[in-house]
Amino acid sequence: MMLIDKFRSYSIGLKLSLTFIFVIIFCSLPLSFFIIGYLGDRLKQHIEHSIEEYVASQETELRNLILLEDYWKAFNKVESLSQIPGISEVLLVDSDYRIIASSKPKEHTVGRYFSYNPDYLKVPIMSYEYPVGYILFKLDGNYIKETILPLKLITIGVTLIFVFIGTFLGLFISIRINNRLKYIKDMIERFKAGVIPSKKEFWEKDELTELADFIHKDLSSLAQMLSNLNFARNFYESFFNSLQEVVLILDSGGYIYFSNRTIEDYGFSFEDLLGRRVDVLLVEPKARKTIRESIKRKSTFTGVVKLRNRNGKESYALLLLKPWEDAFICTLKDITELKMSEEYVKRMEVFSMLGEMSAHLAHELKNAMLPLKLMSEVDSWNEEDIKVVKTSVERIDKIVSNFFHFTRPVNDEKRRFSSLEMVEQILKLYEPLIKRKHIKLSLDVMDFELHTNKTAMEIILSNLLKNAIDAVDEEGNIKLSMKRLGERVLLTVEDDGQGIPEKLLKKIFDPFFSTKKDGTGLGLSTVMRYVQILEGKISVSSQEGKGTLFQLEVKA
Repeated sequence: MMLIDKFRSYSIGLKLSLTFIFVIIFCSLPLSFFIIGYLGDRLKQHIEHSIEEYVASQETELRNLILLEDYWKAFNKVESLSQIPGISEVLLVDSDYRIIASSKPKEHTVGRYFSYNPDYLKVPIMSYEYPVGYILFKLDGNYIKETILPLKLITIGVTLIFVFIGTFLGLFISIRINNRLKYIKDMIERFKAGVIPSKKEFWEKDELTELADFIHKDLSSLAQMLSNLNFARNFYESFFNSLQEVVLILDSGGYIYFSNRTIEDYGFSFEDLLGRRVDVLLVEPKARKTIRESIKRKSTFTGVVKLRNRNGKESYALLLLKPWEDAFICTLKDITELKMSEEYVKRMEVFSMLGEMSAHLAHELKNAMLPLKLMSEVDSWNEEDIKVVKTSVERIDKIVSNFFHFTRPVNDEKRRFSSLEMVEQILKLYEPLIKRKHIKLSLDVMDFELHTNKTAMEIILSNLLKNAIDAVDEEGNIKLSMKRLGERVLLTVEDDGQGIPEKLLKKIFDPFFSTKKDGTGLGLSTVMRYVQILEGKISVSSQEGKGTLFQLEVKA
């Protein structure tokens, strides 16, 4: 395992050289040994063939020598055969392997029987297809080795030459490969340093050269793209920083990862806000919750919010949150001065309205107090006088109560309650009036849960229903409907009374404006005030002689 790890750490050149050497050694040496072995076998076969030819040519004489047992001539024949190169010993034996002659008589005595040895080869001497004897001979192994030795040396020499050539080629190829790899590495390093690399030509036209050319081309294109992107980044950064609005880019979870420098006007830096949720900039919990819900639903949000300001100033902004692919773009336009101006105008309007209301209230109270003043000069009251006083007191109480409803502060706390139960409670209050005028009341009220200001809803419904009761004649008709449409509630009150002239429709929500003789003019003004508190919408349509329809739409 250690050798494998070590080999993996070698350079490409060393790996190529070792690979060439391995291939040459393990391919050429076995082939060389095979050839040498083959040549040795061929040499042995040549020697055997020479003996066989000799026996075939001298077969008659050799047969006579065996039959006549002419030992001296037999010895001469055996001696001459032993002189053939590659033969170390020759014997002539009869069919029973009794020795007739031997080239080494001291080792194999004439007349004795030869114990067959597989190291000795034999050639039969035939007589009428039957062997009468044999020529036994033993090959000279040293002669064969000495004969083949030059071939072995040549093979080893050629192998070493190829090993040297392979090593040289491996080193040469590795150097050429390393040069191109170094060129590729230098190109990347220079590119990282911001320098566009120059193209270099190579003699080789292989895949590695194509790779180097491809990388050079891509790096040049990438450098141009980065240059364009850098220009665009600087341009847009300058553009965003020149804007008077705060521009924030949020990720899919609502966390800030870009801000222009306008945020510094609020005492924050980009580093302060990086990675923090956008609602950290908002003061009001309700606004923070709304923003989080919009991010969760990936929906657009537009609204006025109060911002945190480290400079100690009270700041307001128009916030626009818009989803963009997997992120959000958020802009904050400072409207603090506009908000302050609006508050000032509202205060002026309130003061003006209070002055106007005070004048109207004083006028109404004066008219209501006039009968009391006149009755105070009468010494004694009859039943009719008491009735006049009672009517005046009731009118004063009504004026003061309606004024109190119109001007009192309202708690904007939301509660959960049933729509049907609320309608039933209001109807119980006006049940005597409805029965007295024999009014036909048609109800279409869905039973569902509301989550809003219950007091405001009760006052709105109470005033609209009271207006409808006052508007209809005996046995008149009133339709009351309350339904849920998605996240909004639709309340409709319709009557078939005398209706309101078109020229007066624009004034019906003004304080102290009334078309009724004993009206205070604060009922519909109160309705409008509470509709604004609920951030809802109210509309009215009316035709003289046919009736009036009020429609309220609020989120609940």
